[in-house]
Amino acid sequence: MYNSVKYHIGIIIFYLFFSCNSKPSSTIVTSNGYTLNYHTISADTNKVHSNCIVNLNIVAKDNNQKVVFSSNFTGLNGVSSFYYDSTISKSPFNDILLNSFFGDSLSFEMLSTTFYKSLFDRSFSNIDSSNPSLLNIHLKILGYNSYKNQISFHNKIDSFAQIKENELINSKRKIWDTKYLNIFKSRGLYAIKISSEKTFLPVNDSNQNHIILDYSMHDLYGRKIYKTPFLKPEYYEKNKDGQLLDGFQILIENFNSGDSIISIIPSDLLFGSKGSFVNQIPPYSSLKVNLKIK
Repeated sequence: MYNSVKYHIGIIIFYLFFSCNSKPSSTIVTSNGYTLNYHTISADTNKVHSNCIVNLNIVAKDNNQKVVFSSNFTGLNGVSSFYYDSTISKSPFNDILLNSFFGDSLSFEMLSTTFYKSLFDRSFSNIDSSNPSLLNIHLKILGYNSYKNQISFHNKIDSFAQIKENELINSKRKIWDTKYLNIFKSRGLYAIKISSEKTFLPVNDSNQNHIILDYSMHDLYGRKIYKTPFLKPEYYEKNKDGQLLDGFQILIENFNSGDSIISIIPSDLLFGSKGSFVNQIPPYSSLKVNLKIK
């Protein structure tokens, strides 16, 4: 099954790369005024239909070419899946899907508020509805599946995503095993202490009752995901369960205040099979965490 899944995912990646880097081979204008530039035109006749699951790979960039949304950062193995319901069918995005078949690759421009509202039926906190930006969107149609076929499709890409995570984190662990001494290991987590110093935060009753963390997170490809704001560490109550992700809990239980730590943490100790949509962390993402316990 692995070779079959790898082959199909490879085809998807090839077509996506080709579509995003080739000149349009055809252009049409939808009835609601969107200019669709087709980079790949499929001969397939599978198109969107009622009660289907729409599988897409989407990359949306702003005018500065910054990626503001990507299926590679949020979807399962690069696939964003949507139920074709009233949210999409009554939105401007519907005319785009009606003009696109399985295998098509295209690009178009759309206001950020329209894009998010069409697909997610909600506004994002980082989108200023009073001043929406114009997005350049590259879209690859990966399939319009029935519910039954979607189960099989989902299981394949889910399996491949787990295999890919295991291969990546194991390669990083092998590097650490040859490069570092005194590695702390627990449940697949690797960590090393890079320094230890006394904290300069004032000691008061509030601090004594809290765990204070300053940290950054990157994926294992080096993409920065999050960093605590400058001089604004995060506070967590001591002796209160459920506040921290398991990976962070393991670190604070095995290191001391003042320690600076680098760790690679598998997804089952972080965001697991769901990922974090808000933080653009896809499912089955191991992360590298730089942590200072204060």
